[in-house]
Amino acid sequence: MIVPVMKYSMIVFFREYQPFLQQLQELGLVDVSISAWKANDEERNLVEKIKNYRQAAQQLKSVADVQKNRQNPEKDLMPEKALETYKNATDKLAKLKAESDKISKEIDELAAWGEFDINRIETLKKAGIVLHFYQMNEKRFEEFAKLWAEKYSITEINKINRKTYFVIAAQDSEVFEFDLPELKQPSITHRQALENIKKIETEIEEQQNIINSSIVYINDFIAESERLSDDLHLSKAMNSGEEAADGKLVILEGWATVDTQTEVDNLLNGSGVFYIKEKPTPEDNTPVKLKNNRFARLFEFIEQFYTLPKYGTTDMTPYCAPFYMFFFGFCLCDGGYGLLFLTLGLFIAKKMKNDVLRSLGWLTFWCGLATLLFGIATGSFFGISISELKLFEPVKNIFLDPEKLFYFALGTGIVHLLFGMGIKAYGKAKYFGFRYSLSTIGWMIVLITLISALAVVPALGCAVPCGSEIFAGAIGLGLFLMLFCNSPGKNVFVNFGAGLWNTYNDITGILGDTLSYLRLFALGLSGSVLATVFNSLATGMSPDIIIVKQLVVIIILLIGHVLNLCMSALGAFVHPMRLTFVEFYKNAGFEAGQRAFEPLKKHKL
Repeated sequence: MIVPVMKYSMIVFFREYQPFLQQLQELGLVDVSISAWKANDEERNLVEKIKNYRQAAQQLKSVADVQKNRQNPEKDLMPEKALETYKNATDKLAKLKAESDKISKEIDELAAWGEFDINRIETLKKAGIVLHFYQMNEKRFEEFAKLWAEKYSITEINKINRKTYFVIAAQDSEVFEFDLPELKQPSITHRQALENIKKIETEIEEQQNIINSSIVYINDFIAESERLSDDLHLSKAMNSGEEAADGKLVILEGWATVDTQTEVDNLLNGSGVFYIKEKPTPEDNTPVKLKNNRFARLFEFIEQFYTLPKYGTTDMTPYCAPFYMFFFGFCLCDGGYGLLFLTLGLFIAKKMKNDVLRSLGWLTFWCGLATLLFGIATGSFFGISISELKLFEPVKNIFLDPEKLFYFALGTGIVHLLFGMGIKAYGKAKYFGFRYSLSTIGWMIVLITLISALAVVPALGCAVPCGSEIFAGAIGLGLFLMLFCNSPGKNVFVNFGAGLWNTYNDITGILGDTLSYLRLFALGLSGSVLATVFNSLATGMSPDIIIVKQLVVIIILLIGHVLNLCMSALGAFVHPMRLTFVEFYKNAGFEAGQRAFEPLKKHKL
């Protein structure tokens, strides 16, 4: 649900403005409206510092996991100096590693030329003699060496991997042409390269030790980033007030939840600030805060991939949560995969200390449970059709076969869309009045009547009551509400024209939306078929050799099922979101919000 808030319009003397905002920050309950923010130099500096502290803390956490068994030194630096030391070490480390990689690549090349005196090459160059370095195929060199020796001063240096490395000495003034790509002249010897890389490795170790010693500052970096974030938020609020009375007064807009308004009122009354408290209007840019039960709160992570709902509308999270879990199970549709997800989710939820990871663990658990139940319903367990086993022969008919699964997906889509329409009608009646919901109710009446007459009643063995008075009356009532009650307050002709247009759009839309739910059937069936295929491949491609047969079966099953699980899980994660954000949100009348409720507050350090 969306937590109700109150709007506060406050007028503060300019000289009391900053102390007053600091009081609000200490209270930590008021969301101050931030106008179009343009960062000044000081704020840009704060943003950069916050980013650096957060990046350092995140990077050090990964190092801390590796170094957890090592004893860390005591803290003897302030956070700012510790961050500077860490950043310098990481910059130097990156340069040293790049230099090490470069020299490592050169070592093999230098080994071919052996040991020589670099100074002698320079001495020869001063004397007008230049050395040219080449390498070529050993056989070809033997073929042409004698011929080339008649014209050039060639010296063979080394033979490695069927390649001959040689040098040609030539006069600097000589027009030198040799039909081979010339190699780069070595700047150091192989021994010098080895010595250099040893020095670099020592320096790398030194910088790595500095980084490791920064692990103790992780919490300090996090605390400092939070402190600076508080300062940045306060600075934004300071620059968002509207000046009045030649700059002597500042007009400020803020928001507080209904359950905390007493504390806010007490602060405002004690500060002597003039304020007006009122309920938000639809025109206000009201911040949104969600409050759901433990189960629905897990799915806020999914819902906020899209956006928050607009204040004054319905929070869809409690309604989408069970459907998302249901759709996930439908798409994955295998009891074995569901059992894996269930176990993994339970492990994460119980073992992880991070609240976000624990929430994701419980989300995985519930989605795995839905998948397990769907796998049982369809009789699929790691691609094995348990309905074909003798144990389940008496109850074989209760399992969902592909045909039943097809109609079940269609039925699920219709129920989901009707449920969304019901939420839309309820929201309109709650916020605007019952008459604004009549058009949606009429559309629901028509749909439910047609579905009942064409599908439900025949399935129960009764005649289709298409000509009955009840059927005709329900259709007539629904059409009347659709065509004449869609624009309350307007004349009958405007209502009819708008209703006719809306009806056309609704009919074409509902057909496409309903068919979209067949993706549940397609994904569920394809995952099960692929699992079965990998099982067949494992048994069909394994040789008739004891131990080898079992080993090949295990390898194929592992690779196949891991691949299938990853692809199916991706589809099961994405497509229920698509059905929620497109089909359901559209029919439920979802309106997107603009911003989350973020009170001006101070983190506890």
